[in-house]
Amino acid sequence: MMDLAAAETPAVEFPEVCEPFVVPLARSLLPAGPLPGRDRFLDRGEYLFREGSPKAALHRLESGILCVTSRRADGPPNVVEMIFPGTLMGLGFLERHIDSAMAVVACRLTEYPLDAAAKLCEDSPEASERQAVLTEREFAARRQEIVPETPSRPVQRVAAFLSAMYHMNRHEGRNPADIAEFLKTGDVAAFLNLEVEDLAAALAELKDRGFVDRAGHGGLVILQPGELERLSGSA
Repeated sequence: MMDLAAAETPAVEFPEVCEPFVVPLARSLLPAGPLPGRDRFLDRGEYLFREGSPKAALHRLESGILCVTSRRADGPPNVVEMIFPGTLMGLGFLERHIDSAMAVVACRLTEYPLDAAAKLCEDSPEASERQAVLTEREFAARRQEIVPETPSRPVQRVAAFLSAMYHMNRHEGRNPADIAEFLKTGDVAAFLNLEVEDLAAALAELKDRGFVDRAGHGGLVILQPGELERLSGSA
């Protein structure tokens, strides 16, 4: 699996015409933060985070503009979105960033600890909605890793899927080990590009290894999340 943290990210160049479009929005005009944070400043062209780097904190943009990009196999980075004041960055469920965020102009941000996500989303409908959007985006990115262009063993795909579900449950405040109802078998098989029989065989192997077990509600319980990650190759 590609080590995103070690890969170089091509620079994104912005013309000088961007400079007049600074959006200096006063903190008092933004929703009041329920938790104390500390100020962080970025110069133009400085990265808030890079694709593949660990998520170390949450950041709310107070003034300026950020450009979120993702790497392409060929050519310049793909522009995913432009971030304006009031937006919370660093949400989602994965432990590493799937995109890069660079300051288009000088930016001021408020930094919060990662464990403040639940409280910030509870107090802000916009942050809660963004959490849902980023979770979906990260799950799609995780799927690309789970179902690579080259074939991998079905049990590795299923282990990666369950590992992703574990982390998503944890970040959304649910019991991470409880995979309720295990969704619909056919849907999971289609998601992983597997035959239903291959999915069943992979689950049986994971159960035999003691990594998962059947739960009373008809779903699964994850017994060894670390072993699932190692098997999937993401640890």
